[in-house]
Parts: sequence; structure tokens; C-alpha cells
Amino acid sequence: MPLNFETDEQKKCYELLRADVENIVKETGYDELYGHKLTPDDQFYEEVIVDNLIYKFCRANQFEIEGAKSQLKKTLKWRKEFKPLHAAFSETHDSLLNDVCAITVSEENDPNQKVVSWNLYGLLVKHKEVFEDTDKFLRFRIGLMERGLQLLDFASEDNYLMTQVHDYNNVSMWRLDPAIKKCSKAIIEVFQDFYPETLFSKFFVNVPYVMTWLYEIVKRFVSEDTRKKFIVMSDGTQMKDYLKVLPKEYGGEATLNSSKLENIEPNAYVSYLLTQCGGEEPAETTAPEQEKETATA
Repeated sequence: MPLNFETDEQKKCYELLRADVENIVKETGYDELYGHKLTPDDQFYEEVIVDNLIYKFCRANQFEIEGAKSQLKKTLKWRKEFKPLHAAFSETHDSLLNDVCAITVSEENDPNQKVVSWNLYGLLVKHKEVFEDTDKFLRFRIGLMERGLQLLDFASEDNYLMTQVHDYNNVSMWRLDPAIKKCSKAIIEVFQDFYPETLFSKFFVNVPYVMTWLYEIVKRFVSEDTRKKFIVMSDGTQMKDYLKVLPKEYGGEATLNSSKLENIEPNAYVSYLLTQCGGEEPAETTAPEQEKETATA
């Protein structure tokens, strides 16, 4: 991810926040962000990754230092409490949800459209009960997001953002369902607050006119910059104008079911946290000496 600064003030904001990372980790008692270690005390630390992650918080806050620092602190505190890595790799979710959401990867797609998260809410038309438990659905949806983030390379110039597709085919009958609206609002707020600058574009496809309430809800809870990334279309096959590689359901060749990744492996640091630390990551945690020797051999 390129670090671009249009003014000296923007660069200063970044430098101030970058220099304060270790203090923020100590204050929050949590040393992990999107599966990466923030402090340089063992082999899991990758400086260029942390540089780019911190830049995201500056950019999301228009390079205003207090806003960027506050959001970073809140994000780490939330991750410590919510345990999104557990939601992604340790918890078992409703099989129905796993059947209607998917992640695909294609190197043929344009930059930052290689990793795509598919959310086929229309297939749940007969199973609205999955939305009754907002917390349960949120943990599933956050887990999906975290697995997608594992496929990004924050140090690259062409794969540091995700693309999302929300398919609302056959969802018109839900337009007044309060459970759906509640879940949508909760997910939007979490992504806005704790996943800044992780989205390249978001497609709302097969959206009938009567579903315009959905877009109106979304607009209320996201920033102007995020809103610009939204693309709404009534026909899913219109996506061929944006993505080179598509599932058959959207005008491509292979079906989504045959294209989706079934098992996404966590990186070494995430695996360490889940197995050695039980998902908890205090500020001073370092890897065992034996692991360090292996990693540097």
C-alpha cells in the first residue's frame, strides 16, 4: 500500500501516530490488528505492514491526529473484547450462513478486486430467523471479514483492499423486517468504526426499487469517502463491467460454489495467538525462544 501525503501536515499526522503505536498497545493491552503484530519484539513483527495499517487510520480521519489515535485505540479495545480472530477461525457458525456467504480470489481481476467477499442475502429469504440473533449473525459476518483480510497483502500496491458484493435478489419482501434492518445497521457501524480503509468497492446487486430503504440506511452510517465506493445495480450481470472474473451467476463461467475458498488458513501470528495465547494478546507477549530460533534459522 503506497503511503501518499499531499501536505506536510498529513505526513506529520502519520509520523506522530506511528511513533505512538507502542504506547497505544500498552495502554489498550492488545497487540494485534487484522492479524498482524504492532510492536517489534519478536519474529511476527513486520514493519512495513504496520506502517501501512497505521496509515489507514490517518487517511480515514482526514489526517487529523486526535481522531486517528482515538479510532486506533477504540479498534484495539474492541478487538480485545470481541475477539474477531476467534469468530473467524475458532467458532462454528450456522451452516446456512456458510452456504450463502463466500470469499473468492482471482489474480486476473484489477488491483484491489482480487479478494471478493460475497454475501447472498437473497438466499436467506425463507430463513429470516438467522437474523433474529444480531450478535450471532454479527460474529459470523465479522469472521468472514477477518478471513478475507488474511488474503490481503498490506505491503503490496495491488492487493491491500477488499471488494464486497451484497446480492439482494428476492429480498424485497424483507423491506420492513426489523430484524434485517437491525443486523444491517450493526454490521455497518462495526465496519465503519473498526475497519477503516479496508474496502475498495462495495456492490449492491439485484436491488429492486422497493429496496431503496437499504441504501438510505447505509448512507446514514458511513463517511462520504466510503459512500463513494458504493455501486448499486438492479442486475447482477452488470458486474461484468467492473470485475474480469465472475461466478456463473453473474455472467462468468464457474459457479460461485465451485469458486469459493473453503479453508482459509490464518497466518503464523494468528495461529500463535489462537493456540499459544488462547486468543488473548497482552501488550508484552513475545514468542517462545524455540519458535524464535526456528523462525530465524
